[in-house]
Amino acid sequence: MQKNVGTADRIFRFPFGLAFVAIGLLKHFSPTWSILFGLLGFEVLLVALTGYSPLYALLDISSLEAKQFVKKVVPTKWITWDRDSEK
Repeated sequence: MQKNVGTADRIFRFPFGLAFVAIGLLKHFSPTWSILFGLLGFEVLLVALTGYSPLYALLDISSLEAKQFVKKVVPTKWITWDRDSEK
């Protein structure tokens, strides 16, 4: 599992995951909705803690910072021309 969730995304998800779990546990809604909120909260917390989202992987999305994706580009050929020969 390669991480595909960035730091800002994880920080944003954590409180929402806690809130959804709390809503699920407080049972202010019908049992079906409470279970759904609890499961959603658990999934959001799991993504926030691990940094991996199966949905992001399925959709080929990543919210990692750009600096983590920078690869060194090494040119294999240089194209040059003599400007005097164009005249």
